[in-house]
Amino acid sequence: MKSQILPLGLALSVLGSLGHAQSFNIDIGANPTTAPLPTAAYGAAAAQPGTWNAKSAILATAQSLVDIAGAATSATITRSGAGAAHFAFQNVGTLGDDQALMDDIQDIGAAPAVTTWTFNNLSAGSYTLYTYAWAPDDGTFVTTVTGSGTAVGGPWPGALTAGVTHAVDTFPSVPAAGSISVTLTSTFGFGSCNGFQLKKNVTPTTPATPYCFGDGTGNPCPCANGTAGNGCANSINAAGGNLAGSGVASIGSDSFLLSGSGMPNASCLYFQGDSQIAGGLGSVFGDGLRCAGTGVKRLGTKTNVLGASQYPEGADALISIRGMVAAGNTKNYQAWYRNAAAFCNPETFNLTNAVSVTWVP
Repeated sequence: MKSQILPLGLALSVLGSLGHAQSFNIDIGANPTTAPLPTAAYGAAAAQPGTWNAKSAILATAQSLVDIAGAATSATITRSGAGAAHFAFQNVGTLGDDQALMDDIQDIGAAPAVTTWTFNNLSAGSYTLYTYAWAPDDGTFVTTVTGSGTAVGGPWPGALTAGVTHAVDTFPSVPAAGSISVTLTSTFGFGSCNGFQLKKNVTPTTPATPYCFGDGTGNPCPCANGTAGNGCANSINAAGGNLAGSGVASIGSDSFLLSGSGMPNASCLYFQGDSQIAGGLGSVFGDGLRCAGTGVKRLGTKTNVLGASQYPEGADALISIRGMVAAGNTKNYQAWYRNAAAFCNPETFNLTNAVSVTWVP
């Protein structure tokens, strides 16, 4: 059913000026009149509009890529393994740009044929790869995409749908001039590759914003103590305990770290909340102010050494995993520590200031 090889119907150009790889849209196939290259306004499943590269499955040599702005880059894409063939079929359900992307494909071959596509010479960073692997001619055909291990296939669902039309994989740490490979396997019937979207993930420039200090800018500490940038004073530190957030608060490349200091050498609980109590002014709790609340999740308990500790460390779960965070969520963090010495209120605990961060993909 997929034995026909259509003419290439496009000219490959050699890009003279080299730049750094960023994000790419790629349409694999012959781009016949029934399924030409998608328009630049088409964002597809990645919600990433921009220039689309027309690339051939027939060629086994490295093919240069332009980014979504249409700028030349030093990045290339290369195919290896089975599937040096094109196929096109006009599905009655697909329309417009969906049809342009999905109705012309690389014919990988009958199960268990395997093909591998590799992006080379990428700039350093975190990437998300959308692999379109849907058969426009037969909803029973299945192609499995390695990484996520997603089996892609089924009747046209009316819109691009993960697990039916494409798979999504995240590559959290690609080095400079690094590579990303994805393998597609014909699992049932004939395998298909419609194209790719490689999206470089944006990381926040300011990892966390501190708030809720013991200096009176918020609600006053129970014993009217504390300094700017820290929590309320404790028995060993008149400046109060401090919490800082560093690293990258990214679901796909989580290196976010909470670091507490200026506390007694005792147990310390790092926790996450969905809201800022009293609008970020805090409320009296023990010898300090509780600033992070609603939907509280305990991240982990540490023992301070030389007044300091951090979460995560060692085998600890990442904050995005432990806190069950989703991209776009704004979360608040604070450290609640034991202060057993007689100080301020009868309670034997205190808290640092809080920090707030919005998580990105």
